[in-house]
Amino acid sequence: MTTIKLSEAKAHLGKYTQKAVNGEVFIIANRNRPMARLMPIEDDELGICPEIGLLRNQCKIAEDFDAPIPNFEASYYGE
Repeated sequence: MTTIKLSEAKAHLGKYTQKAVNGEVFIIANRNRPMARLMPIEDDELGICPEIGLLRNQCKIAEDFDAPIPNFEASYYGE
């Protein structure tokens, strides 16, 4: 983590934001007193979902995937 002055952060916010997106973490300090942390946000924090149809034609579900399993209860409960 790198500590930067508030005035430096204000003057070059775009530069530090881009570095944060690339994984760097910065502590912003005012008069040597830490005030804030600048770091990347993970996609799951924003609620971003994967693109719909991302795995289209790459997965196949069998026709009988929801058919009952023969003797399931007997094998599960040991009867």
